[in-house]
Amino acid sequence: MTNKTFTRQVGPWLMAALSVNAIFLAFLIFDHGSQGHDKKMIKTKEPLLIEVPNGDENYYVLPQGTTLYHDKSFPEGHDRYVVYLNHKGTIAHEEVPMKPEYGGSFIDPLWLANVDANTLQEIFKRFPLSKKDIAAAIKANEITKDDLADIIRSMPD
Repeated sequence: MTNKTFTRQVGPWLMAALSVNAIFLAFLIFDHGSQGHDKKMIKTKEPLLIEVPNGDENYYVLPQGTTLYHDKSFPEGHDRYVVYLNHKGTIAHEEVPMKPEYGGSFIDPLWLANVDANTLQEIFKRFPLSKKDIAAAIKANEITKDDLADIIRSMPD
């Protein structure tokens, strides 16, 4: 078998294999590049409390206007969202060792909670407001004197 004969017989098969590989590679590149852009996005309209593990008694807040990317819905009735953060500098941290039971990825989500009246009462018990703080809050929320009078009348004696 001469070199020309070999090239004529193997050439089309080689070209077909290269074409299939190129198409597969292009599919992987474009499919991977679109990840994260096809997720439903929402923008929060109010701050949300971030509940942290280990009984931390501090309050942390996710600010209003944060974009959340829907990740997964669970049959138990809750959803998981992803938040992207930028950071400059070095983060004080400890490594999380990958264990076989993690199955190659470790997701340890925090919980978000809406701020309701009961939660606010608990926060204010721990962090009481001064007259100056209350006045600033009232002015910032554009509450009128009539609104304030209604609030005071609704308070128990």
